[in-house]
Amino acid sequence: MQALRRYSYTLFLLLISCHGMLFGATLSGTVHEASDALSDVEVMLVNAESGVVLHRAYTDKTGEFSFTVDTGSYNVGAFKHEYANSWRKNISVEDSNVSVQIELEPEAFTEESSSDDCE
Repeated sequence: MQALRRYSYTLFLLLISCHGMLFGATLSGTVHEASDALSDVEVMLVNAESGVVLHRAYTDKTGEFSFTVDTGSYNVGAFKHEYANSWRKNISVEDSNVSVQIELEPEAFTEESSSDDCE
């Protein structure tokens, strides 16, 4: 009985230490413009080494997003109409959760886009 208890305790410690490898970590964050959260922003998760798109999601009304990931290195892109795209690159995820902040800036009007069609 004592051997079974010791085995169970050892197994429990092993599971706790491998939690990130077994269940994945969370890569989450917030997308904002200045101090305002942005909702409905498309967020893309890309494997930094292979360039493969792994997941896509949209921010909620508080500008938050979340992905469950394995350990590794990732790029996260944020895209919204009328805003310049923004990337956070080479985000390293080990055994713990990682949070990032992404700021989007409104697209500036260029001379080509501001032509007067009323003439």
